[in-house]
Amino acid sequence: MGCLSMSSQQQRTAIADKTLENQSQVQSHSAKEIQAENRDDVPRHPSSDKRHKINFPPASSGKQWEDLDSKIVLKIDSLLSKSTLEHKLATFSDIVYQTCLDTFGAKQHQTKPNVNHREAGGS
Repeated sequence: MGCLSMSSQQQRTAIADKTLENQSQVQSHSAKEIQAENRDDVPRHPSSDKRHKINFPPASSGKQWEDLDSKIVLKIDSLLSKSTLEHKLATFSDIVYQTCLDTFGAKQHQTKPNVNHREAGGS
């Protein structure tokens, strides 16, 4: 019983909303700049360029999606098989985008007809 009363009387020295641990990042865990070398055989689209929307088939078109998957795997294997991980990460999305665009094409921009309400209403 004496132990309980002693522990409850001790004053805490740490501030409740602050931790005593050092939260700084360890030098070996800090992120490094990742730059891939430019290669001519991999299509590159700068992120500042706006890409065309792809005319994807419906999700129920299983055969078309399987064919697309096969094409992407073949291109990635042939273009990136001996690349570094950094290069693979930098170019993967470009290869997938370009393969989808080549396979399904871009969506056509549809313009809405300009309807003049005064002519239609007769007033």
